[in-house]
Amino acid sequence: MKKRPALTFERAEIRAESYLRHKEKLVWLLEKATRKSAQHYEFLLAPWESLQIFFRLVRAHVAGKFCAPAGSLSMVVAAVIYFVSPVDLIPDSIPVFGLVDDTSVLALVARSNLTLISKFRKWETLFDQDLASSIKHRNRVTDGKIAAPSRIRRVPSKPVTLIAIP
Repeated sequence: MKKRPALTFERAEIRAESYLRHKEKLVWLLEKATRKSAQHYEFLLAPWESLQIFFRLVRAHVAGKFCAPAGSLSMVVAAVIYFVSPVDLIPDSIPVFGLVDDTSVLALVARSNLTLISKFRKWETLFDQDLASSIKHRNRVTDGKIAAPSRIRRVPSKPVTLIAIP
């Protein structure tokens, strides 16, 4: 039986181009990534907000509401593909360590695209009231804190920050 090679971020970027050309594939990817993030919420506390922003940004792109530079959008989609893939540099089946590489990729892509994230969040706040209100309802945002999905009992005691810049 032939073993599949581990997914690298470079391979994920190549696959991202295909996803960006087919909006149905992007929607499917977002659904799969949303389910995985809900399953591993406790481990994803640090990159949780970045991942949720990536989901909203790609959804806004699919809906034709927000336009982002192709290179940045490709990086964001590649990070989501990498996150969803169970076979990457450190397979997700390895307890605890399996998601370390995923969270590292999410953090690096978020840090590389801080300007895009800032512009998207400003656009979201100013122009996309429907999207912002559905996000607040879905994530139960209260006092600036993002609560876990309803089936998860443990909620962070402090607000989750996007990235700490030295």
